[in-house]
Amino acid sequence: MLTALTTPALTLLFLGVVVGLGAAFVWMFWEIEQVKARHSRDRFAAAARRPRHNRPG
Repeated sequence: MLTALTTPALTLLFLGVVVGLGAAFVWMFWEIEQVKARHSRDRFAAAARRPRHNRPG
């Protein structure tokens, strides 16, 4: 099937694959950063709710 494609068609197919993979990686890293930001925000909120004890140490 792919042997019947012309050089310009193969070039467009290759560019489509490269752009698709690039977009998938950008989306993946974006989601990882969102999860990390949410996790650090939750950790900060939990630390803010924690009572502070002013005991002499």
